[in-house]
Amino acid sequence: MNKKTILLVLIIIVVGICFILDFIAIGPGLPPSEAMPDWYVPKSITDNKQECTLLFPKISQFCSYGNYTRRTMLAVWYFDDDKKFLQSENELTQYLEEHGQVSTVQLDINEEIDEEVKRLESKNAWRPTFGQKKFDAAKYDSEITSGYFLVYKKPFLESRNDYFIVYYGTRGSVNLSEQTPVLKKLIAKTYYMANENGTVEGLKING
Repeated sequence: MNKKTILLVLIIIVVGICFILDFIAIGPGLPPSEAMPDWYVPKSITDNKQECTLLFPKISQFCSYGNYTRRTMLAVWYFDDDKKFLQSENELTQYLEEHGQVSTVQLDINEEIDEEVKRLESKNAWRPTFGQKKFDAAKYDSEITSGYFLVYKKPFLESRNDYFIVYYGTRGSVNLSEQTPVLKKLIAKTYYMANENGTVEGLKING
């Protein structure tokens, strides 16, 4: 092997190492905080979405809201700081307890996740669904809206402080049990968990 060939090989190796190091430093290329709420908003309702909802206090400057069906909707709040998240979770819980009834229930979306995975596979698409599919949720009942609150903690990387509070709900005073199958499908449709150590749980209810 002549000197020119050796030099060329060394250059290729150095360039390759630099590229790998740059990729590791940059990370997975996640969007900025203001765009994060859309991560849990299905594309089918993105055109319909608004920045936030008037149904609940504005607990985060990063929030999004959209209509899923005529009766159901979804609201997402994002936090990139654990202290702010804990303060906002407590503020939201207090508001819910003052304006309706809040309780902890268990949801099992294994069947809905299986259906969603099959749907994505038929379209040659894929989305990470690590994490539990049976979890506690905060059930909320009021005259204005009823539904379920979920908290997604660190869904991307263990080293990142990413927190989402997502409300899957209905409009008006309805029989929530009748709408639960639709809401469970919506949860499965938006479910994202790429970090095996990430968690899905309900709001921390006071008392």
